[in-house]
Amino acid sequence: MITKGLDGTIRTWNPGAAALYRAQASEMVGRSIEEVIPDAERAREQELRRRVAVGDSVSGHRCTRRRIDGSEVEIVMSMSPVRDDDGTVVAVASISRAVSEEERDAERFAALLEAAPDGILGVDPAGVIAVANAQAASMFGYPRSELVGLPLEALLPEGVRARHAAHVEAFRRQPQTRAMGIGLALVAQRRDGSVFPVEISLAPDAAGTNGYVIAAVRDVTVRERLELASRENADRLRQLAESVGTMFILLDLETPEVLYISPASRTIFGRPPEDFLNAEDPIALVVHPDDRSHVAETFWSAVQDGLPAVSEHRALNTNGDVRWVRTVNQPVADAPTARTVITVEDITDRIAAAQALQEAEQAARLANDAKNHFLSRMSHELRTPLNAVLGFGQILQYELADTPHRDAVNQIVKGGRHLLNLINDVLDIARIEAGELSISREPVRLDGLIDESLQLMEPVAGESSVSMTWDRANGELCAFADRQRLRQILLNLLSNAIKYNRTGGHVWIEVAHQADEIDVTVWDDGPGIAEAMRSRLFVPFDRLGADAAGVDGTGIGLALTRSLAELMGGRVSVSPPEVDGFGFTVTLPVAPDREERPAPAERVRAGDPLPAGSLTLLYIEDNEPNVRVVEHVLSLRPEWRMIHAGVGRLGIDMAVTHRPDVVLLDLHLPDGPGADVLAALRADERTRETPVVVVTADATEVLSRRLLSQGAQRLLVKPLELSDLLAILDDHSA
Repeated sequence: MITKGLDGTIRTWNPGAAALYRAQASEMVGRSIEEVIPDAERAREQELRRRVAVGDSVSGHRCTRRRIDGSEVEIVMSMSPVRDDDGTVVAVASISRAVSEEERDAERFAALLEAAPDGILGVDPAGVIAVANAQAASMFGYPRSELVGLPLEALLPEGVRARHAAHVEAFRRQPQTRAMGIGLALVAQRRDGSVFPVEISLAPDAAGTNGYVIAAVRDVTVRERLELASRENADRLRQLAESVGTMFILLDLETPEVLYISPASRTIFGRPPEDFLNAEDPIALVVHPDDRSHVAETFWSAVQDGLPAVSEHRALNTNGDVRWVRTVNQPVADAPTARTVITVEDITDRIAAAQALQEAEQAARLANDAKNHFLSRMSHELRTPLNAVLGFGQILQYELADTPHRDAVNQIVKGGRHLLNLINDVLDIARIEAGELSISREPVRLDGLIDESLQLMEPVAGESSVSMTWDRANGELCAFADRQRLRQILLNLLSNAIKYNRTGGHVWIEVAHQADEIDVTVWDDGPGIAEAMRSRLFVPFDRLGADAAGVDGTGIGLALTRSLAELMGGRVSVSPPEVDGFGFTVTLPVAPDREERPAPAERVRAGDPLPAGSLTLLYIEDNEPNVRVVEHVLSLRPEWRMIHAGVGRLGIDMAVTHRPDVVLLDLHLPDGPGADVLAALRADERTRETPVVVVTADATEVLSRRLLSQGAQRLLVKPLELSDLLAILDDHSA
C-alpha cells in the first residue's frame, strides 16, 4: 500500500511496498513515485493520477514497475482517492501486488495450448467436442465455432469409426493417460473429405470430471519434416550457444551426467569445458571462497531437486580476476529424463555500474543536503543585514517623505526588496528541488486574488506607463490552489508582462473555464519572445538576452512559476506564435466556491484615544542594528516603550519581572534557540498568556506551523515589513 500526493510525491510506504520494491519507507517517502515507473508507462500513470484527483477510482490496472535496484516487476494495481474532512481529494492511495507465477503459468499455458503443433480436443461424455485449439481447427479444416459441437466421429472416415469406438470404450473402462506414439493410430477426415494419418493420445480430464477426455491429435504425415526441423533447430541452438558470451550447461539429474557445456566457459572463467566435466566439485573450482557455502545451500541444492533457481555471486577466473556472475537454473520440460539447463552470465560490468550509481546517488544526496544547509544558513546571514537596511529605509521613508532625499531613500528600499525577492525565489527553487516546499491547497476565488495582484502591481505599471485591465467573466470561479503561491505566480507573470512591454503598452488578464480546469492567462502587447528562444523560457537564470536590453531581473521567475504550478497539480504554458499578443497561461483544477475570508481585524487608528498608561514591548534580540530598527519604529507609536534583552535567559527573567504587553522574540540567540525561550515563557504561569511574536529569517511553512502550535501568536520574517510590525502594535493597543 502506497499513498502519494497529487503531484506524485510518496507520503506512505508500507512493509508490503518495501518487500515488493525492495526499498524501505525511509528510502522512498518524499521521493516521486515516477522513480519506480519505466519511461514508457509514466504518461499512463499521470493520466490515472489525474483521474483519481477528481474522484475516480481505478482497479485491475496491470503494469510494470522498476525497483530501486533496477529490476522490473509486473504488478496489478488499484488506485483510489484520499479525501480530507471536506471531501476534497488530497492524495492517491494505491494497492498493488505482483502478478503471481500461477497467473503467468495460466497465461503461458493458454498461449502454449494455442501454439501447440498438435490438435487438442476436449470431448464430453456424449462424444461431442467441447474444446478445440486453433491447430485442431486448422488440421481438420473447420472454423473453430463449427468444430466445437461436432461429434468426434465426424472427424473419422466411416471405415474406421467402429475401431475408434472400441478404443474409446476400452479407454472409458480403464481411463489412464496414453502418450503419443503408444496411443491410437488412425486415419482422420477433414471437412473437405480428404483423409490423412494421425496419432491420437488420450487422457482423462485432470479436474476429475467424470467421462470427459482430452485428445491430442498429430498429423504424422509431417513427422519427418518436423524431425528434420527439430534437428536443424538443435544445430542452430548449439551454434548460438557456442557464439554468445553466456555459458550453457545441460545436466541429466537422473544419471547424473553433464551432457553439454558451451565454450563460453573459457571467456567467463578462463577454463575449457573439460575442466568442469572432470571436476569433483565445480563450486570449489570457480566460486569465490566467501560465496561457496551460500551457493551450495541455495542454488546447487535447488538444481539437484529439479527446481528453478537464481544466484548472483562472485567467481574466480584463472587469471586471478574476481568476477560477478548471474547463474540461472531452469528445468527442461517434457524431457525424456529429468534434465535442467544452467546459464552463467558475466555481470561484473552491471554490478560495477550499479555500485557507481549508488555511490553517485549518495554523493548527490550529500551534496544536496550540503546545498540546503548552505542556503538555509545563507538565508539567515543575508536576511539579518537586510532587516536593518529595509527597516531603517522604511523609517527614513516616513521621516524624509517631504524632503529632497525622498527619491534616494526610495531607491534604497527598492534595491533591498529586489535583493530580498531574489533570496526568496532562490530558496523556493531549492526547496522545490529538495521536495521540502509544502503547499496548502484550498478553494481560492479568482476575482479577489486578481484584484489584489493588480493593485499590488499598479505602482510598477504606472512607472512604466503600462495600463492593466482584466475581463471579470468567470472571475467568480474558484481554483483549487495554494492562495499565497498562486498570488506569487500572478505577481511574477504581471511583473514580466510590465517589464518586457513597451511604453504605453497594455497588460490584461483573461479567465477561461474548461471542464474541470481553469485557465488564467496574463497577456501583454509587447514585442514578445522570438520563437527560437521559447525552448529556454523556463530555464533558471537564462534571461534570454534581457541583460543587454537593460531590463532588471534574475531569470528565475518563470522557472519558479512553473514549479509552483506543478506542485499545485497544474501547469504553465505559453501562447502559440501565431496569436496576437503574448501570454502565459496557468491551468489549475477547478474547485467549488468554499473560500472562507476572515473578517478584518479591528485596529486602533492614529488619533484614536488610547487606554491610560504606556505599553511595553520586550525585544529579545542579540543583533544591535535590528534593535535600533525597532526603536525607531516605536518612535512612530509613542504610547509604546521598549525594553531589550540580548540573550534568551535574560529575556525570560525580564518577561517575568516587567510583564510586557508583547514579546518580540528572535529565533537565533547566543545562548540557545529562541524556541526554548518560547517554551519557557509558555511553561511559566506568570507569562503563559503574554503574546509572543517570533522573528526569523528562515520562515518555512513547517517551522511556522510548529511555532504556532507551541504557542507563538504570529511569525514575522526578516527583513521586517514596517507595516506588519506597526499593525501588531496597533492590534495590542486596542
